[in-house]
Amino acid sequence: MTQQDQITSPNPELTTDQIVAVLSQHGYRTTGPRQTVIAEVLRYHKPFTAEQVVADLRVREPSLGRATVYRTLEILASVDVLTRLLQPDGHSAYVVGVPGHRHHLICSQCGIAVAFTQCPMGELVTSLTRDTDYEIQGHMIEVFGVCPTCQAA
Repeated sequence: MTQQDQITSPNPELTTDQIVAVLSQHGYRTTGPRQTVIAEVLRYHKPFTAEQVVADLRVREPSLGRATVYRTLEILASVDVLTRLLQPDGHSAYVVGVPGHRHHLICSQCGIAVAFTQCPMGELVTSLTRDTDYEIQGHMIEVFGVCPTCQAA
């Protein structure tokens, strides 16, 4: 696998059906409100906040409550369909992605996030475990830069 093979598109082509299948594998029912939230998050091509989802859905689905949106986003994150990111401004956001180990390269100007699977943390995790006796359960890497489109602008 080359380094280029390890970089995925900003919003991998996940479908509602694929997300519903992942939810089902984890024992979650797919209710109408959940399907509405799933359809909404698939519309985003950049990292988004829970409040953005609430605001955008308020226009189309005024009966859908804030708690339902937040709960659904938490469930989607727990089954690894959404990843929480730290944005350049320090606020957290979500990005849709195929379940699996991934990190993100984020444009600090336009906000686009590109997932990558190359992980340089193996040796560091081993060393930290040995040196600290911690049982390391995970890690996140977010790399910030300026994308080619913003560089050209």
